[in-house]
Amino acid sequence: MNIDVDFFNQTHSFFKDVSKEYLLPNIGNLKKDQISEKSDNSLVTEYDLIIENELIQYFNEKGFANIISEENNSDLHDYNHFLTIDPIDGTRNFINGINKVVIMVSFINDNKSIFSIIYDPIQNNFYHSLDDKIFKNHKLISAKKYYHHIGFLGSHAKDFFKNEIPEYTEKQRSRSIGYDVIEILEGDRTFMTIYGSKIWDLFPAMSFLNNLNFNSNLDSFDFDFKILNKKIIFYAKI
Repeated sequence: MNIDVDFFNQTHSFFKDVSKEYLLPNIGNLKKDQISEKSDNSLVTEYDLIIENELIQYFNEKGFANIISEENNSDLHDYNHFLTIDPIDGTRNFINGINKVVIMVSFINDNKSIFSIIYDPIQNNFYHSLDDKIFKNHKLISAKKYYHHIGFLGSHAKDFFKNEIPEYTEKQRSRSIGYDVIEILEGDRTFMTIYGSKIWDLFPAMSFLNNLNFNSNLDSFDFDFKILNKKIIFYAKI
């Protein structure tokens, strides 16, 4: 597999085409029989499954054989080398016609993020992290300077994280981890909390926030499976 400029340009074009065909026409336009509830009480639509299959086929053809995804999370055969896919991060937003949905991908090798992608189909903005750098539409993003904390701590998290974020302006989460990360990249949010998330949500977010040199209550940013049940906060240095 070649992870180079052509790879990201081709992937951006593919994500745009898939979104144009399956995602954009159906935001807020689903029928009841196109939505089902999973065992963990989260929702899935037929377009989650369609887009996921399209992405799996695309990345298989690019040489990525070991894939774990939100709707097809069978056991990995190699826990040191795998690709994660979240076909629609923000499924409830997708169902309810809220334009805060993204596609997320992350490639992990030997406990390190090689690259991650967050794609905003509404704005056709393609963010990717690679080699400790972050790009928006294939142009390098300069680090933001944050002056005041903006974000959301639920009542159950305020005591837990009060030492990290003592004062802040409240901004509700978007109900999409990937979209929250985009708001951080654009300077509209300075921290986010994650708990009980799956690796297809967590690892792409970690990749971007790690490259931003965000603080965290984690001991390390290791991309392993021990962190999935922890309460995690990522916050800008102010």
